[in-house]
Amino acid sequence: MSDNSTGSNKTLFNVAWHRFSIITSVVSDATARIVSVLFYFTLLVPFGIVSRLFSDALDTNGSAQWLDREPVPNDIDSAKLQG
Repeated sequence: MSDNSTGSNKTLFNVAWHRFSIITSVVSDATARIVSVLFYFTLLVPFGIVSRLFSDALDTNGSAQWLDREPVPNDIDSAKLQG
């Protein structure tokens, strides 16, 4: 008699655990999505806007011109030193 009751308790526990794991999986997925969206809109978007407005990524300073560069040697020994 005690054998049947422990067997049904284990089965009941397994069913409860399976349902609990499904519910927690759904809740954790929703939480991860919410946290990701909040992170994106509270940290990344303002940083992108500020960096876009106040930085000059190409260092043009309003002028479009070529930068001076030292001439590259064209002998065979310099070509071997490249790597």
